[in-house]
Amino acid sequence: MKKSNRPPKAKTKLTKSQLALALGISRQALNVHLKAPGHPPIDDLGAWEVLLAERGRAGTSPPKLRDAIARQRLAILKEEHKKRARENRIAAKELIPLADARRQVCEAMGIVFNDMTCDANELPPACAGRPAVEIGIIFSARIEKHRKDWKAKFDAIST
Repeated sequence: MKKSNRPPKAKTKLTKSQLALALGISRQALNVHLKAPGHPPIDDLGAWEVLLAERGRAGTSPPKLRDAIARQRLAILKEEHKKRARENRIAAKELIPLADARRQVCEAMGIVFNDMTCDANELPPACAGRPAVEIGIIFSARIEKHRKDWKAKFDAIST
């Protein structure tokens, strides 16, 4: 095999058309950036991608960057949609603020625990000496009474 005395070929420079194609923009958009001061050399593809990311509009950015921008915008829009939907539900009285929910839960638990404390004091003497079947009937009746009372009391709390 013969060795050549010629120096190795220099890397060929990109043309404007090749650079525009590689960046995913039109030649016209590339020319706009070439006329602006501070543009990188035509054969520096990485520097051009950075320049377009800094200066360019979303439509003149490389396709990968446009895709990333679109995904980020979509995520922001989804969050904004969730926020507005929640605000609309609050305005429609479908949801209540956390502070109101906590207050209502505390009031409801107070009612339940008060009734349970009364039962703990009243039921043992009422059940003493009775068979298990009768005690079960007494408990069932007491639970039904509480269920009806609690519904009315809980409705009063929520208004």
